Amino acid sequence: MSNIEEIHGGKSPIRIHYLPEWADKRNLSQADIVREIGVDKSLVSRWFDGTLPKAEYLERLAALFGTDVHGLFRHPDDDWLAKFFRDKTEEQKERAIEMLRIFFREHDKTGTGG
Repeated sequence: MSNIEEIHGGKSPIRIHYLPEWADKRNLSQADIVREIGVDKSLVSRWFDGTLPKAEYLERLAALFGTDVHGLFRHPDDDWLAKFFRDKTEEQKERAIEMLRIFFREHDKTGTGG
């Protein structure tokens, strides 16, 4: 008798991608993904459970979700920020960050911010 179930019971795999969040953001179900990229539904289900798709599928998924492969490993709410800063100089990034700090500091003083 194996004790594998006992050792691994209740554990879920660590998910390193954000496929469920991307699907939710784009209002796509697992069935929609199956249909759009032409894969088996059990494969998509395994991805949603944490399995990492092969490179060929990552490219298809990125195209479907409107991001790049690296975007699949960022939450969709963070992806726009990464894209925004991608082609900026270090000086531009620093200025933008400082503006955000000023904005949120000012906003917090009004008593309406966090």
